[in-house]
Amino acid sequence: CPFCQLIEAELAAGLRIVSATERCVAFCPFASRFPYETWVLPRRHASQFEKTEAGELGEAARFVRDIIGRIERASGRSAYNYFLHTSPFDAGPLDHYHWHVEIFPRITTAAGYEWATGCFINPVPPEDAAAKLSTP
Repeated sequence: CPFCQLIEAELAAGLRIVSATERCVAFCPFASRFPYETWVLPRRHASQFEKTEAGELGEAARFVRDIIGRIERASGRSAYNYFLHTSPFDAGPLDHYHWHVEIFPRITTAAGYEWATGCFINPVPPEDAAAKLSTP
């Protein structure tokens, strides 16, 4: 699974890790589109969010809440979007996919360059964002 490999690589490098627990990990992805963009993934491979065990789901919910609080403390109260990525409901478990949550704080504005090219300008490097967010 590319996401399992990503988790391992991010944990090994330690440069963009925001927080990690026994069951979850949060990091600011390389080439983040937005300042303080953070991804939250379960450590255990699972492609279907709806089949997450109750204990894991509770911890993931608390973890996401903690990460949003860290983002608000670092960047001020701002609007944000978060997306739950999961495999299709009618698909069985997938070896190549890993459910996850992506959190996008809306503290900058996409303008002509971003809309015209599809490339985003992020003034906060993910390593700096993770360093700031890693303090609870």
